[in-house]
Amino acid sequence: MELFRALGSLIEVPAPEHRRIAEALGLPPVPDPSVHGAVVAFQRYPYASVYLGAEGMMGGEARDRIAGFRRALGIEDGAVEGGSGRAAATGEEAASLPAEAAETDHLASLLGLLAEVDHWQRDASDPARAALLAEARVTLLWEHIVSWTVPYLASFEACGAPFYEAWAVLLGETLAQLAAEMAFPGYLPAALRTASAIADPREEGGAAFLASLLVPVRSGVIVLRDDLVRLGGEAGLACRAGERRYVLGSFLAQDPGGTLRWLADHAREWGARVAGRGPAPIARWWAGRAGESAALLWRLTDGADTVAGAGRVQ
Repeated sequence: MELFRALGSLIEVPAPEHRRIAEALGLPPVPDPSVHGAVVAFQRYPYASVYLGAEGMMGGEARDRIAGFRRALGIEDGAVEGGSGRAAATGEEAASLPAEAAETDHLASLLGLLAEVDHWQRDASDPARAALLAEARVTLLWEHIVSWTVPYLASFEACGAPFYEAWAVLLGETLAQLAAEMAFPGYLPAALRTASAIADPREEGGAAFLASLLVPVRSGVIVLRDDLVRLGGEAGLACRAGERRYVLGSFLAQDPGGTLRWLADHAREWGARVAGRGPAPIARWWAGRAGESAALLWRLTDGADTVAGAGRVQ
């Protein structure tokens, strides 16, 4: 399980010790921090709440769920509370928590916690406690890790950084091996069960439609800054500087039909990319949500002027 802690550390800003870890794992050379900034920090944010939250931003209910899970283990703000949690950590366990634990939904924190829960379970002398920790391990992996790493790791394909491409493949394979050993619940993770689809602009307006397009758990798709640059180049649109919502809005104002067709194709292709990744129920959900979005986007091309006004939303 220490492999998970090592892999988690490698998504953080490159540090000297990462070179040794990468070599041990057979990964390409660790890139400069500038590459991490371009590929990870400014595009592929390693926070669960970005992919599971209804707003597509850090924080919110998705992070609160993880914080609640940590409290159930007796962990809060990087410290360990008393034994009140049903699987509360002991004082010795507190000392072994990952240093980045305060960032509750950061991938490095989640993978580090996964390694720790496994360690606590193996060392538990009380069978009841070991059973509770085994249940917590399943919950952590199902609800808070594989629920979003399916699309997240797919986003690194052909990202232009060999280190991160190889890292994503290795983490995906490692998670798949662990998942194959576990008995997961017969229901989807809570964030997926309760997620609304993208807003139909004919019913909810252009502003709601535009905002929901960029929320992965609503659209089923990750739209990167690089994707928008590609959209602008392929459609011959002026790519204005600004945040993704602003850029996408400007595209819809310039050429709503062409932008919607491009987005529909992107959603369809994205669904095919994630279809076979990770646990089957989760992969099917992400692929299905992307397919629903593609179908709506194609239908909207018949009345593209309906969404052209979304470009005026700042």
